[in-house]
Amino acid sequence: MDKKGQMHTIEAILALMIIIGIIAFAARSAPQETQIESSLDTQLMLYGEDFLSILDMENENHTSWLYHQVNGTVNNSGWNGAANITEKWQNTTLNGSGIFCKVEIVNLTYTGQLKVVNDSYGVNSTYGEPPKNAVTVTRLVTLVNPPQIEVYEVRLTLWYI
Repeated sequence: MDKKGQMHTIEAILALMIIIGIIAFAARSAPQETQIESSLDTQLMLYGEDFLSILDMENENHTSWLYHQVNGTVNNSGWNGAANITEKWQNTTLNGSGIFCKVEIVNLTYTGQLKVVNDSYGVNSTYGEPPKNAVTVTRLVTLVNPPQIEVYEVRLTLWYI
């Protein structure tokens, strides 16, 4: 029996296992999506949530600016809440840094269907519809007009140009 041949086989198997391990480690450590794109989406989401939170801050009569925009829009007061919210966004420094928005006010009906009541299409018409990689942030606004309660969703879609 040749002991040298047996040792070469064991060394070859160990070397092959090391090479396969290195390749597997390198394949798993490669990023699956670009880190920059993921962090931009997260940043847009945070900007949107902060913006809607500020507009929805409760004042002394237990309502908010956002509540009045939705209420004035759906009660035929002639308000354009989506345009007003978009105008507030355009007054921020974020608008000047290339972040654009589209606002929709959506009603969740009793039948479970969504109905767009008001949107800001045309306000930002220079940039058209948001791209597929845009980020949408929502805030629910409840209107209590006895005897009924209506729930509306304010959708803020953000994207970079």
